[in-house]
Amino acid sequence: MLHAPRQTGKTTCLLALMEYLNRGGRYRTLYANIEGAQTAREDVDQGMATICSVFGRSARIYRKDPRLADWYQDGGAAVPAGDRLAQLLEFWAAADPRPAVLLLDEVDALVEDTLVSLLRQLRAGYSQRPGAFPQAVILCGVRGLRDYRIHARSEPSPITGGSAFNIKAKSLRLGDFTAAEVATLLTEHTADTGQAFTHEAMSLVWELTLDQSWLVNVLAYRACFEEAAGRDRARPIDVDLIAEAKEYLLVERVTHLDQLADKLREERVRRVIEPMLAGTELSAVPEEDIAYLIDLSLCRMAPGRGLTVANPIYREVLPRSLAFTPQASLPQIAPI
Repeated sequence: MLHAPRQTGKTTCLLALMEYLNRGGRYRTLYANIEGAQTAREDVDQGMATICSVFGRSARIYRKDPRLADWYQDGGAAVPAGDRLAQLLEFWAAADPRPAVLLLDEVDALVEDTLVSLLRQLRAGYSQRPGAFPQAVILCGVRGLRDYRIHARSEPSPITGGSAFNIKAKSLRLGDFTAAEVATLLTEHTADTGQAFTHEAMSLVWELTLDQSWLVNVLAYRACFEEAAGRDRARPIDVDLIAEAKEYLLVERVTHLDQLADKLREERVRRVIEPMLAGTELSAVPEEDIAYLIDLSLCRMAPGRGLTVANPIYREVLPRSLAFTPQASLPQIAPI
């Protein structure tokens, strides 16, 4: 399992891993983004058709190999949906003596029976490795397997991924930036354009983001390329430009921050965030809920302070989001 919050580089990491392993020649590695199968929901036949089609297209694009697409067209589509993916992967693994490695992106976008079928077929193929099934599979998404909550028509009650699908060898979370990596990224802009960041601006980027990689990138991009003053390469990027970029993010509620606020609709997120913002204890909050928020980079464990909101930008976004609906519900006070 490889998981991390949105827009932190998971797909870039998988594509780089595919290129690295294929270049070495010891393995055959294929990347596939299966998010398109989300709309199938409980329709396993449609979901498996989409996933198998994506595999064929990915093999053609990344490995110049038409065999997976040909297999599906030449009879694979007629295989029962509950075994179709397993047979496609068996065909792929057996087509070459080199072990196959499969990198599946956006797995947790799948829902209901389609996700259940995917995970069950992967588990069933384990004993066929490596001659008739991929030697290794990486499932990538925002959440780790333990946080999958699956409501499927095929099951009488919700399924918890960690206990129901015994397929996980290891769970890795893509790391956030360190202070040194933030400085490296910003100095790369200077090397490319000649435009420097002042020391104070670099420090402010770190203080506002506290290592959240998407925030680092979007703050710097806004300051360097979208602020009129920042596009003047003779002018250093200073704290004023970084502060203006931060205010833009908060006011415009750009996509990432919108998704962040949307997480507050989840009961397990609210029951951690609301008492934190109110300054009350988290005595009744389950440990797995706290771990879930840390995995999402909504919160972090601060030395000597315990659980805290991940960074100053999130600390401004979350209260605004929680307060918006109550404020909108206040009765209008008409003048006398």
